[in-house]
Amino acid sequence: MTENPQSILFDRNAVSLNEKAYAALEELIVTGVLAPGSQWSESALAERVELGRTPTREALQKLAYQRLVRIAPRQGVFISEIDYQGQLKVIQVRREIEHLVVGQAAQLASDEERESLRSLVGQLAELKKTKDMRIYMRLHFALTHVLGEACRNVYAAEFYSTLQTLARRFLYFHQDRYTGMVQICDLHIRQIEAVIDGDPDAAVAASVARNDYAENFAREIVMELIINSGVKLSIAKR
Repeated sequence: MTENPQSILFDRNAVSLNEKAYAALEELIVTGVLAPGSQWSESALAERVELGRTPTREALQKLAYQRLVRIAPRQGVFISEIDYQGQLKVIQVRREIEHLVVGQAAQLASDEERESLRSLVGQLAELKKTKDMRIYMRLHFALTHVLGEACRNVYAAEFYSTLQTLARRFLYFHQDRYTGMVQICDLHIRQIEAVIDGDPDAAVAASVARNDYAENFAREIVMELIINSGVKLSIAKR
C-alpha cells in the first residue's frame, strides 16, 4: 500500500490474498482515505492495495454486501456515502445482535479467548490515558473479532462484524466531536469483564448501556445535520 505502514489501524491476522485485500480496502474506506462518493476502477484499487485483481474483486463483493461500496457495471466502484439516518438503524439492529453475541460468548468462550479479552481490558484501560482514536479503532476491531469467534455462531458474528464496521466509519468521520473516550472505554471494559466472568446477564446489560451511549452520540450528530442543513429526516423511536 502507498500509506506508511505505521498508519495501519487494524491489527489483523489476514492470511489469504482475499483477506488481505478486504482488510486493506475496508480500512481505507473506514478512515476516509477512499473518500465517500469517489469513483474507482477495480484495477486502480488493486494497484492501491498492491494485490491482484482477483482478490480485490472478491473483497469488493464483500464490501458491497456491507454497503461500503456500490459496484456499477461498466462504470466502476463507488465508495458509499455515510448514511446518517441509517446509522441509527445500524445501532438499533446491533443492539439485538450484540445481545446474542456477548451472551453466547460469556457462556462459550475458550480459556484462550478469555485471555485475549483480558489483554484488551488492559489496553482499553491504557487508552483512557492516551485517548488515541486510532488505537481505539484497532481495539474495537480486535474486540469484535474475539467476541465473534467466542459466540460460536458464524452467522451472528458476520452480521455483527458488518454493523461494527459501519459504526467505526461513522465514529471516525466525527472523531472531532467525540469527547467521551474514557466513558466508552469503561463501558467496553464492563462488558468484556462480564464475558470473562461467564455472566451473560451482566454482559447483555453492559451492551445495552454501551449502545445507549452510541445512539445518543449518533442522534446528536443527525439532529445537528437536520438543523444546519435543513435536511428532513425521520428519526423513529427505538
